[in-house]
Amino acid sequence: GLTPSIVSRYSAFVLDQYGVLHDGAKPLPGAVECVAHLKASNKKLAILSNTSAAPEAALERLYSTLGFAPGSFDVAVTSGGECSKHFREKISTPDKVTKVLLFTWSGEEAKIKTSSFLSSLGNVEITANPAECDVAVAHGSDLVLGDIDDLGGEVEHPLTGLRWNCEYGALDPWLRELSSRAVPMYSANPDLKVVTSNNDINYMPGVICKRYESEFDGAVTYFGKPHKEHFLACSEALGVAADQTCHVGDSLHHDILGANDAGMSSIFVGSGIHRDECMVEGKVDENMLGLMIQREGGDSVAPTHAVQLFKMHED
Repeated sequence: GLTPSIVSRYSAFVLDQYGVLHDGAKPLPGAVECVAHLKASNKKLAILSNTSAAPEAALERLYSTLGFAPGSFDVAVTSGGECSKHFREKISTPDKVTKVLLFTWSGEEAKIKTSSFLSSLGNVEITANPAECDVAVAHGSDLVLGDIDDLGGEVEHPLTGLRWNCEYGALDPWLRELSSRAVPMYSANPDLKVVTSNNDINYMPGVICKRYESEFDGAVTYFGKPHKEHFLACSEALGVAADQTCHVGDSLHHDILGANDAGMSSIFVGSGIHRDECMVEGKVDENMLGLMIQREGGDSVAPTHAVQLFKMHED
């Protein structure tokens, strides 16, 4: 875990969510107490997350559902929030409707979040017709949201096999039609996969974007990690220089790479997405970690510190 000597080096911490603070359903061991300790030590705290949720929604869930004390975090920057901001400032205009083909999530709770996300984009209209959309947005990986049907419900076109097995059979026809018109895609969540509370792997909207780029030569604009602008947005919002800020995350490619590019120190949490590659008997194995770092990119993905969990530990 984090030691007092590590904590004392930095004025601010930028925290990932999944794999660091919680597993999607409950806080991870020691995380609530660790956040409280940092707050009591007068450290400034930011959430930086590749969630398609708005910043306000991400914070509210941490406080109301996951047990973190209200007011623990000074600011939140989410990929969904940055995508929405870009749409409002660069794409959506009051005098012209932008037609959006939306890859999103299934479920009743997800519908509420999807509706909120669409409202945040500005003057947009949903279409499930790749021949008429202006843009595509990767917000979730369960389905393509269709037109409003005669009963007032939303028609859904499932992406069978994608979220749970990373199977592209249902996805590729959509991407093929989009690429035939060179439709630009925007990523509201660039994560490729996450570990759920049941230790399952969920494949995320980032796989849609990577597939569009690699197999169909599509153009994708990404928001969130590992792009350094989003790390620097956190340090700027906190009023702390990047070299006095430490990012905590569990992904070498999204968290550690982005922190290094932004000039931040980093803490790699081994029990997250890379756990099978770097942990033995519940502890980070230094030899395995070193081999993984070299395999995945060398110095560009090398963290400043490595811990098993985001929790406090004595020196």
